[in-house]
Amino acid sequence: MNEAVIEAAEKNVAPDAQFGPGVVIKARELRLGPGCRIGVETEDNFRCAAGVRVECDVLDMAAGTVVDRSVLIRGGMLRFGRGCRIGPGATFRVPGRLRVDAGGQFGPDCVVEGRRITVGRELWTGPQVRIGGGSALEVQSELEIGHWCHLGMRVFVNTARKVSIGNEVGIGTGSSIFTHGAYQSFLDGYPVSFAPVTIEDNCWIPGAVINPGVTIGRGAVIGVGSVVTKSVPAGSLAAGIPCKVLKETAFPGPLTAGERRELAGSFLAAAAPILADFTGGTARSEADGFSVADSIVRYEAPAHIVVERDGGRTVFDIEKKRVAGRCDRLTEKLRDLLRRYGVRFKSEPAGAHYADWSENDR
Repeated sequence: MNEAVIEAAEKNVAPDAQFGPGVVIKARELRLGPGCRIGVETEDNFRCAAGVRVECDVLDMAAGTVVDRSVLIRGGMLRFGRGCRIGPGATFRVPGRLRVDAGGQFGPDCVVEGRRITVGRELWTGPQVRIGGGSALEVQSELEIGHWCHLGMRVFVNTARKVSIGNEVGIGTGSSIFTHGAYQSFLDGYPVSFAPVTIEDNCWIPGAVINPGVTIGRGAVIGVGSVVTKSVPAGSLAAGIPCKVLKETAFPGPLTAGERRELAGSFLAAAAPILADFTGGTARSEADGFSVADSIVRYEAPAHIVVERDGGRTVFDIEKKRVAGRCDRLTEKLRDLLRRYGVRFKSEPAGAHYADWSENDR
């Protein structure tokens, strides 16, 4: 088995960084934080060919970043935050700059191409996502993505012109975003379009096609199979080919205190058997919630889900997107269940307690 080959004029590699066989890194500057792993075989990736090839000006990977096997990375200044993961078979070609903040997850066989790419925290992509496409390596290419972006399996984002994606945007399986449309000659009168695309915060786009020049307003929902040729107002429900607004100001829906309590109760009823199975215990009904293992999980108005046990109290503040208190396996499972219901938090584990993002850099 070939050992790793590392060539860097400036090198700062944590002593516990691990390299698998066939890893070749050539960079002017190389910085790898504690716990980084590149090309290491695991029980999940043993079917992938060994080896990782990196050729760039600067490779900066914060603590806990993992690069799986069969990965190709080429580019300029590439920075990955804490706990990022690049899945097997992925390809990165970014000759300018790439920055991915903490928790970014790129699925198997992804392709990421572009001149300037900036990604917020906790990106998640499914397998075979393609960022780039035609003209993606030219000077106009740019991609900005906010926090908590979800790109489902086989999503395509063309970056010939700037694509701006806000916070908490979900783009579902098979969706496509185009910033250019061209094939036949514009001098023969055929339609040719190069224009940026903007998707504002908190949008949901499952299985749709977005055409050049479109803006999708904050909080809009686009129906499955839609082809969006014109901009969609904020909060709208829109669908069809071509996509049309079915209902304006549809989202978000205002809730009374009673309605919010009822919805929280429905969530906790669904969460109870999952957490019971997770802990190997039995869920028992309690006022506004349930008990499981040594903990009580309940809803507290106006917008808190609380976990109480002898060792302390953990508060999930829905409105402020914060978690405070003790962190353990059960609270992390509950945080993940809330994420599946679209509730996300600007807090993360910091030892035995939660800390806000502002307390942690990358």
